[in-house]
Amino acid sequence: MVCNVKVNMKETEKIIDQTSDLLRRKTIDGYEIFLEESSHFEVESKEGKVDTLQASQPWGMALRILHQGRTGFSYTTSSSVFSSGSAVKGLERIVEDAMASAEVTSPDPCFDFAHALRELPPVLPIVDETLAGVSEKRKIENARLLEEAARSVDTGRIKKVRKASYQESISRATLINSNGLRFSYDVTFASVSVMAIAEESGESEMGWDFDFSHFIDKIDANKVGREAGRRALERLGGKRIASGVYPVLLENHIASEFLSLLAHSFLSEQVQKGKSVLHGKKGVNFFSPHLSIIDDGLMTEGAAASPVDGEGTPSQRTPLVVKGVVRGYLYDRFWANRENICSGASGVGSTGNSRRHSIKSPPGLGTSNFFIEPGKVSFASLINNLEQGVMIQEVMGLHTVDPISGDFSLGCSGQWIEKGERVHPVKSIAIAGNLYQLFQKAAEVGDDLRFFGKIGSPSLLIDGLEVSGN
Repeated sequence: MVCNVKVNMKETEKIIDQTSDLLRRKTIDGYEIFLEESSHFEVESKEGKVDTLQASQPWGMALRILHQGRTGFSYTTSSSVFSSGSAVKGLERIVEDAMASAEVTSPDPCFDFAHALRELPPVLPIVDETLAGVSEKRKIENARLLEEAARSVDTGRIKKVRKASYQESISRATLINSNGLRFSYDVTFASVSVMAIAEESGESEMGWDFDFSHFIDKIDANKVGREAGRRALERLGGKRIASGVYPVLLENHIASEFLSLLAHSFLSEQVQKGKSVLHGKKGVNFFSPHLSIIDDGLMTEGAAASPVDGEGTPSQRTPLVVKGVVRGYLYDRFWANRENICSGASGVGSTGNSRRHSIKSPPGLGTSNFFIEPGKVSFASLINNLEQGVMIQEVMGLHTVDPISGDFSLGCSGQWIEKGERVHPVKSIAIAGNLYQLFQKAAEVGDDLRFFGKIGSPSLLIDGLEVSGN
């Protein structure tokens, strides 16, 4: 076990056994216990020195119970309630809180718990066994190197570097329920991020980059720092352009931001409630034929890789769009049950998309690693093939996009492209359109798939978008 936290394995097993014994003595129909133990470390460099350094060891346990069609929930983030003198009393309080919660919940036949695993899920390469033993000095050096690399791109114009940070987490999740499910898994993460500020002739521009991996040795702090510096420099000297409808090239990180807005449309909860434009679109050629969209909880390049989801259902790969055709939606157990009951069928099951966003709330429906499959066109070729258009490198106000209608009008900046060449930076422009139409107009898909957390996309060339400039 790589997780080195304040509650050791022996104590964890004792807590699980005590809680299970108490729940089995209650007049309830079922229960679920979820424990999460972790250690976090973060360091930030400023002017070559440690600016902030934080270490923590969060711990939490959450309970769900099921009784007469009602579900109850409670949690604790303090392991002190299980100290030798007050363990039973502390457990009683948490269990009683869950039962009280169930009393005020409306009964629903769709509530249930996952079955015991028929076979063990595949072992995913998401654990760096060396991470716990990496010296604090090396972690601090990663943060310092980020700052140094960003400045080195142009010592005359890179005036400031902010948020040069290294972060890591080592976690263990354990899930037990009354159906015989009992499963634990570990996961590690390391990440770096930095913001560089370039200044010239009274103008200031920012550039940001980051990297993350389950393995610390796969993090290249020097590369991330230099990329942040480069991005800041290439935005200097931005100009406005004439308003018009132009082809627009979305860099992969911008395409990922738009894709994150599209993700909610594939949640069966939104589809069943009629809040998704994809309602009734299964089997319909709704998107560009160049697009295939996947949700894959087993893909270790994304941040949401795990052997099971938040309920204990094995993770899986779920094709949602195949060459423009909508193939399906995402389900947890509740929304799969709801669809089966409403349709009078029994063919819909969970796609392994129950997510636990916090120990303080019950699991809910969400995406795992949600991404657009890469194409075969290099990023350089996407630019070279562009006769005239805008490459978008920054978008502001994405939170204002209407998630149901998809309409948007967003400030942005980037590069003006003519005959495959970058002519000059572009700033103070806006793009307007519709989220769903944007993905319908994807004319080419790059081969540069990159994950930004659990959302991933290659660069996309969009065939015609309204741009407001001069």
